[in-house]
Amino acid sequence: MSRNNNKILIVDREPDILKLLEILLAKRGYLVKAAKNSEEAIETFRNEYFDIVITEVRIPQLNGINLIRKLKDFDDEVEVIVLTGFSALDSAQQAIQGNGAFAYLTKPLENIDQLYEIVNQAIEKRRSRHVKDHEQNENNLLRDGVRPEKT
Repeated sequence: MSRNNNKILIVDREPDILKLLEILLAKRGYLVKAAKNSEEAIETFRNEYFDIVITEVRIPQLNGINLIRKLKDFDDEVEVIVLTGFSALDSAQQAIQGNGAFAYLTKPLENIDQLYEIVNQAIEKRRSRHVKDHEQNENNLLRDGVRPEKT
């Protein structure tokens, strides 16, 4: 299996869920960090770059929706996947509709392949956005008469 450099931050109040997701995603080659509450998640996010955040809706301190807002203040392009129990499904849909979450998954996770697929889609979305931004920056430089350096 090839290694990748994609980093994922997982936020969940349940240690067993954190450990399970950490193991599953690490086996797929992702670099994974875990946080058990929003304070820990914010501190970790401030100090490191992450492609994706997977967060539960009901976490200690800030709830998942407020955490998404806070993280998007630091990096508005981070992709967030929300985990929710069926009782909090409305909150997950709210996270997507008004707060910029990429997708949501319901707990318990019964289809691990769905998790992998959504993570891959979120990473691809972030990657394509970066390519598009890079191309736009190069076009702006060319328009301004500056030749970008080749890397």
